[in-house]
Amino acid sequence: MFSKIASLCESLSTLLTFIRFLSSVDSPMCTKTIASCERLSTLFTSVRFLSSVNSIMFSKTRALCKGLSTLFTFIRFLSSVDSLMYRKTVASCESFSTLFTCIRFLSSVDSLMCTKTIASCESLSTLYTFIRFLTSVDSMMFSKSRALCEGLSTLFTFIRFLSSVDSLMYRKTVASCESLSTLFTYIRFLSSVDSLMYIKTISP
Repeated sequence: MFSKIASLCESLSTLLTFIRFLSSVDSPMCTKTIASCERLSTLFTSVRFLSSVNSIMFSKTRALCKGLSTLFTFIRFLSSVDSLMYRKTVASCESFSTLFTCIRFLSSVDSLMCTKTIASCESLSTLYTFIRFLTSVDSMMFSKSRALCEGLSTLFTFIRFLSSVDSLMYRKTVASCESLSTLFTYIRFLSSVDSLMYIKTISP
C-alpha cells in the first residue's frame, strides 16, 4: 500500500505539472483543472481514508496474529490436556480391568463360600442327627443302667441272704460237729464197755 501511495504521489506530481501546463495554455482547461483538483482532493481524501483503513486493518491483523498465537497456545494446552486425559483414560481402563478381575474373583469366592456353607449345613444336619442318636443312646443307657442298678440291688440282697444262710449253715454244721463228737465219744464208750463185757465173758 505504501509503494502504491508513493507511485500515486509521483503520478499526482506529474499530473500537477501537466495541469499547470494546461492552465497556461488554455483557460477552459483551467476549469477542467479545477474539477480535476477537486477530484484529486477527493482522491487524497480517499487515500487518507485508505491509509486509516490500512492502519485499522494492520491493527486488526496484529490482533488476529495475537489471537492466532493465543489459539495455537490453547491448541497446545488442549493437546497436553488430551495426553493427560488419555493417560487417565488408560489408567481408568486398567482400574476397570482390575475391578472386573476383582468382581470375578469375588464371584468365584462367593460360589466357593456357598459350597462350603452347603457342606457346613449338611455337616450341621449330620451333627444334629448324631446328637439325637446320642440322646436316644443316652436314654437307652440310662434305662439299662437303671436296670443294672436294680439287678445289683437284687444281687446284693441275694448275697446278704446267702450270708445269712451261710451263718445258719455254719451254726448247724457246728452243732452237727458237736453231735458227731458226742457220737464218737459214745461209740468209744460202747467199745470199752464191749471189751469189758468180752473179758468178763471169757473169765468164769
